Amino acid sequence: MKKFISVAALLLAGCSGQKEETLTDKLNSQFSNMSEMAELGTVEYTITKIVKASDESVYKFGDRKIIFSSKATMKAGIDLADFSHKNVSVDEKTKSAVVTLPKPELLSFNMPPEDTHVVYQKIGMVRSNFSTAERLLLLTQGERAILNDIDNLGIMEDAEENARQFFVTMLTQAGFENITVKFQ
Repeated sequence: MKKFISVAALLLAGCSGQKEETLTDKLNSQFSNMSEMAELGTVEYTITKIVKASDESVYKFGDRKIIFSSKATMKAGIDLADFSHKNVSVDEKTKSAVVTLPKPELLSFNMPPEDTHVVYQKIGMVRSNFSTAERLLLLTQGERAILNDIDNLGIMEDAEENARQFFVTMLTQAGFENITVKFQ
């Protein structure tokens, strides 16, 4: 019995010097793991764009038509460059956290030339082929059309929802029970 009491006393003495980790400590630990991330990419879309052109002129005999198929990859998410502990408010008593993030934005756009193919081309006998400059201009117009249509694709909404899920999961793992993620 004496051995049991002395072992228990040693264990209690060893534990009494340790400070219990608070939710804020856990949160700081989680954020220190994220401190090197400049951005949080939460969604990636691959879009196929059909670009077509028709050059029919009453002054020229024959017509020229071309159709391209082009793939573009877009990544959207949160820019974390200015994110800090100031963007998080914590209430230890209620185990609550409110995280304020910047609105999602387009982080990258890539339309590689190797993913662009001529699907259809019709050139009249007395007409010249589409030049490289004309083809590049058409592809640039296709790229602009994709970027102009970004609000209708739902990529920003998906990026916001995925960022929300990421932070809720991370904070739940840190011990928080009531988590609110806002975007400004």
